[in-house]
Order: sequence, then C-alpha cells, then structure tokens
Amino acid sequence: MSYTFSRRAFLKYSAATAVAVAGASLLGGCEYQDPQNPVSKELPSAIKSDLNVIAGLKSMKIEKGTCTLEVDIESARANPIPLDPYRFSVAVKDAEDKPVYFSDNWGGVRILDAENSLIQQKKPITIHLAADHFPTLEEGQTVVFKFMPIRENSEYSMTWEITKEVYEEFIANQSTSKN
Repeated sequence: MSYTFSRRAFLKYSAATAVAVAGASLLGGCEYQDPQNPVSKELPSAIKSDLNVIAGLKSMKIEKGTCTLEVDIESARANPIPLDPYRFSVAVKDAEDKPVYFSDNWGGVRILDAENSLIQQKKPITIHLAADHFPTLEEGQTVVFKFMPIRENSEYSMTWEITKEVYEEFIANQSTSKN
C-alpha cells in the first residue's frame, strides 16, 4: 500500500475541504436545537425527551408576585421518576440573556398538588407548581421553565422559553375563551 499523496489528490481534497467550509458558513444563521435538551417557545406546548418522558406546559399565570404553572407529565420508563421540586426551575432573562430572576434564589419551585410522589410508567399526571417573589414581566424578557426528569442526567432537560409577547397572547386567549 502506498502512502504517497499525489498533487492531483491533494488538489481534489483541498477543493472538497474548501466547499465544506463554505457550506458550513451558510448555516451560521440557523438556530441549533440540541435533541437532548429540547426547547419549546410556545404556550401551551409539549416536549418529548430522549429519556422517554413527555411533559407539557399547559398554562402559566403571573399574579401578585407568584408564577403558577400547570404541567402534564407522562413517562414510558420502567423505573418511576421521583416527583420533587428540585426537578423544576423557573427563571426570567432579559433581551441580552442576562438573568433577572431565578427561583432557587427564592426558595425554589413549590409543588402545589400531587397525588403521588412518583411518576409511574404510563400513568400521566397533572401538577401545579409555583415560584414566589416573581417579577412583573417587562418588554424583552423571557420566562424560562425547566424540567429535569432525571437529576443525575441533567443534560436531558426540557425547557420552555416563553417571551412576554407569547405569555400575553396566551392570557388574552384565556380571557376570550371564558366569555
């Protein structure tokens, strides 16, 4: 076997490399979506994790310094998932992605109701969560709600990024549907 590199082969591979680099630069404006950490920017919306867990953020309400969230969770995992407040976090960031609020700085997220302390396989649950000392949303701010089904595998989190505009549209739709 010969390990020599001819001039023709060198030019061929150089041209292929140049085309690949040029093609990659065209993708610079695309948003990267990590399949292990899915993100939704809609309310309501559901996310399916690679951990065989589906979670849906059904509603969110910010009122009197408290953010309440209604979340549906269903697991296809054989092992039950413990349901504890440390698997959830709520934050607010500004337009430059600078932190404005983080629930762990104010006692964490509280579980308001849960029939069971475990999420069992193929037994969907709905839970209500609350984060206290929550700020009033201002222009350009985004609420970031995160659910980590398995804390030991925090790289497999589910995240909802709800802008002020999406939140206000959701609330407006809620008030018109009640009338």
